[in-house]
Amino acid sequence: MKKTTIWTIVAVVIIVLGGGTIYGTQKASSHQVNAAYTEAMDNGKDAVMDKDYIRASSNFAKAIKLKNTATAKVYKDQADKMLTAISATKDGEYTDALNNVNNVINANNGYALLAKQGQKLQATIKDVKDNYEHELKPLFDQAKKAEQDKQYQQAVDLYQKILDLPYIEGKYYAKYKEQAQKGIANNKDAAKEKGTSVATAKTTAGDTGNAGKTGEGAMGDHKVNGKTVGASQISQLRKKLQSLGFDSMSWSPQDLIDMYRSTGHTSPSQITKQDVQKYLKP
Repeated sequence: MKKTTIWTIVAVVIIVLGGGTIYGTQKASSHQVNAAYTEAMDNGKDAVMDKDYIRASSNFAKAIKLKNTATAKVYKDQADKMLTAISATKDGEYTDALNNVNNVINANNGYALLAKQGQKLQATIKDVKDNYEHELKPLFDQAKKAEQDKQYQQAVDLYQKILDLPYIEGKYYAKYKEQAQKGIANNKDAAKEKGTSVATAKTTAGDTGNAGKTGEGAMGDHKVNGKTVGASQISQLRKKLQSLGFDSMSWSPQDLIDMYRSTGHTSPSQITKQDVQKYLKP
């Protein structure tokens, strides 16, 4: 056999072996990438289960770097929007919060668990928004008016009502709790400068309707017929009162729940004008 033929055969064998080695290396590398991607996605899902959206976003981002898939992208976007919605709710930016959580819920090919958690967060945001608009804001407005009129005791009492609300210790109300505490301190200082003093009073019925009752209808009892009254029913109750000729905006969520409970009805639509008048009687 000619030397040239032998060397040709050797070259072919080297090329075949080298190609096989490269293919094997590439295949092994591909398996490693796929395994790392799957691990990152699983870790992200575990974080979602724990409602740790920062860790979830971080793991989904890692997955994207390994394999830039549409699934990893949408999961990360959902986790990021949950974080934004939570932050916006704490800041009192409820429209922004609801827009972000709606995107989580309606994400195309999104993670079902994130969408489910988004629905729960949406209901929470609506509750917080309703409490702010119909209970917290009116109390803050009245307190500021009292401050302007130099009625320091009245202002302190109103701020104290805010601190006595059953939900004020919740994480989404921290800014309002802090504002109320500062309001009390500032009015006590103002009264002291004026040569008078003020005392911190407990919540009583009055400026926010009948909130502050004792017994079954006490503040913090949000159940009617054994079921918690949520934002949707609160909205229905307001609309029903308005249709009956009452100023529903002056009623706090707790007032509405107490009134609803007193009627014995199973639906806000069943409430009559007589029911409301009976509840309002001393």
